[in-house]
Amino acid sequence: MKNIIITLFVLFFGSMVIPVNGQNLEKIGEEKAAHIVLFKFKDRTTTKQIQSLKNEILKQKCTIPGLLEISFGEDFTSRAKGFTHAEVAVFRDRKSLEDFNTSDYHQQLIITHIKPVLEDILVLDYQQKK
Repeated sequence: MKNIIITLFVLFFGSMVIPVNGQNLEKIGEEKAAHIVLFKFKDRTTTKQIQSLKNEILKQKCTIPGLLEISFGEDFTSRAKGFTHAEVAVFRDRKSLEDFNTSDYHQQLIITHIKPVLEDILVLDYQQKK
Protein backbone atom coordinates (compact mmCIF):
# COMPACT_ATOMS: atom_id res chain seq x y z
CA MET A 1 0.00 0.00 0.00
CA LYS A 2 2.87 2.36 0.88
CA ASN A 3 4.47 1.73 -2.56
CA ILE A 4 1.18 2.48 -4.33
CA ILE A 5 0.82 5.80 -2.48
CA ILE A 6 4.41 6.77 -3.32
CA THR A 7 3.91 5.80 -6.97
CA LEU A 8 0.69 7.81 -7.20
CA PHE A 9 2.38 10.78 -5.51
CA VAL A 10 5.29 10.68 -8.00
CA LEU A 11 2.97 10.27 -10.99
CA PHE A 12 0.70 13.12 -9.90
CA PHE A 13 3.28 15.66 -8.77
CA GLY A 14 5.99 14.55 -11.19
CA SER A 15 3.80 15.48 -14.16
CA MET A 16 3.26 19.03 -12.95
CA VAL A 17 5.36 21.79 -14.51
CA ILE A 18 7.00 23.78 -11.75
CA PRO A 19 8.25 27.26 -12.73
CA VAL A 20 11.78 28.15 -11.70
CA ASN A 21 12.83 31.80 -12.13
CA GLY A 22 10.11 32.29 -14.74
CA GLN A 23 11.12 29.18 -16.70
CA ASN A 24 9.59 25.75 -16.86
CA LEU A 25 11.79 22.87 -15.78
CA GLU A 26 11.03 21.17 -19.09
CA LYS A 27 12.82 23.93 -20.98
CA ILE A 28 15.98 24.17 -18.92
CA GLY A 29 18.94 23.13 -21.04
CA GLU A 30 17.47 24.39 -24.31
CA GLU A 31 19.33 27.52 -25.31
CA LYS A 32 18.65 30.30 -27.77
CA ALA A 33 21.52 32.15 -29.42
CA ALA A 34 21.70 35.94 -29.21
CA HIS A 35 23.60 37.91 -31.86
CA ILE A 36 24.51 41.52 -31.08
CA VAL A 37 26.15 43.79 -33.65
CA LEU A 38 27.33 47.35 -32.95
CA PHE A 39 27.92 49.61 -35.95
CA LYS A 40 30.20 52.64 -36.23
CA PHE A 41 29.56 54.28 -39.59
CA LYS A 42 31.92 56.33 -41.75
CA ASP A 43 31.42 60.10 -41.43
CA ARG A 44 30.06 60.35 -44.98
CA THR A 45 27.37 57.72 -44.39
CA THR A 46 23.93 59.14 -45.14
CA THR A 47 20.69 58.66 -43.25
CA LYS A 48 19.33 57.00 -46.40
CA GLN A 49 22.13 54.40 -46.35
CA ILE A 50 21.52 53.61 -42.68
CA GLN A 51 17.77 53.31 -43.33
CA SER A 52 18.47 50.96 -46.24
CA LEU A 53 20.66 48.80 -43.99
CA LYS A 54 17.97 48.81 -41.32
CA ASN A 55 15.34 47.71 -43.84
CA GLU A 56 17.54 44.85 -45.06
CA ILE A 57 18.28 43.71 -41.53
CA LEU A 58 14.64 43.80 -40.40
CA LYS A 59 13.31 41.96 -43.45
CA GLN A 60 15.39 38.94 -42.41
CA LYS A 61 12.70 38.10 -39.83
CA CYS A 62 10.52 36.53 -42.50
CA THR A 63 13.26 34.87 -44.54
CA ILE A 64 15.89 33.35 -42.23
CA PRO A 65 15.15 29.90 -40.77
CA GLY A 66 15.54 29.82 -37.00
CA LEU A 67 15.46 33.62 -36.57
CA LEU A 68 12.98 34.33 -33.77
CA GLU A 69 13.44 38.07 -33.15
CA ILE A 70 15.37 40.92 -34.72
CA SER A 71 15.67 44.62 -33.99
CA PHE A 72 17.78 47.54 -35.16
CA GLY A 73 18.11 50.87 -33.40
CA GLU A 74 20.12 54.00 -32.75
CA ASP A 75 22.00 54.74 -29.54
CA PHE A 76 20.51 57.56 -27.49
CA THR A 77 23.06 57.76 -24.66
CA SER A 78 26.36 58.59 -26.39
CA ARG A 79 28.10 56.04 -24.14
CA ALA A 80 28.88 53.54 -26.92
CA LYS A 81 32.35 54.83 -27.85
CA GLY A 82 31.29 56.03 -31.30
CA PHE A 83 29.11 53.05 -32.14
CA THR A 84 25.81 54.62 -33.11
CA HIS A 85 23.53 51.73 -34.10
CA ALA A 86 22.91 48.16 -33.01
CA GLU A 87 21.28 45.02 -34.27
CA VAL A 88 20.02 42.38 -31.86
CA ALA A 89 18.88 39.03 -33.24
CA VAL A 90 17.72 35.96 -31.35
CA PHE A 91 17.96 32.56 -33.01
CA ARG A 92 16.27 29.30 -32.05
CA ASP A 93 19.67 27.75 -31.29
CA ARG A 94 23.37 28.11 -31.95
CA LYS A 95 23.22 26.06 -35.15
CA SER A 96 20.62 28.43 -36.63
CA LEU A 97 22.94 31.36 -35.94
CA GLU A 98 25.94 29.54 -37.42
CA ASP A 99 23.91 28.64 -40.53
CA PHE A 100 22.87 32.27 -40.90
CA ASN A 101 26.44 33.58 -40.51
CA THR A 102 27.67 31.35 -43.33
CA SER A 103 24.65 31.84 -45.61
CA ASP A 104 24.96 33.49 -49.02
CA TYR A 105 22.28 35.96 -47.96
CA HIS A 106 24.30 37.18 -44.98
CA GLN A 107 27.53 37.38 -46.99
CA GLN A 108 25.74 39.45 -49.64
CA LEU A 109 24.28 41.73 -46.95
CA ILE A 110 27.79 42.41 -45.67
CA ILE A 111 29.16 43.17 -49.15
CA THR A 112 26.31 45.37 -50.38
CA HIS A 113 24.98 47.17 -47.28
CA ILE A 114 27.53 46.98 -44.47
CA LYS A 115 31.10 47.23 -45.80
CA PRO A 116 30.52 50.34 -47.95
CA VAL A 117 29.44 52.43 -44.91
CA LEU A 118 31.29 50.75 -42.07
CA GLU A 119 34.09 52.32 -40.08
CA ASP A 120 34.09 49.70 -37.30
CA ILE A 121 31.96 46.83 -36.07
CA LEU A 122 31.69 44.84 -32.86
CA VAL A 123 29.92 41.47 -32.80
CA LEU A 124 29.05 39.46 -29.72
CA ASP A 125 27.21 36.12 -29.75
CA TYR A 126 26.06 34.29 -26.64
CA GLN A 127 23.65 31.57 -25.60
CA GLN A 128 20.68 32.30 -23.38
CA LYS A 129 18.22 30.05 -21.63
CA LYS A 130 14.83 29.85 -23.30
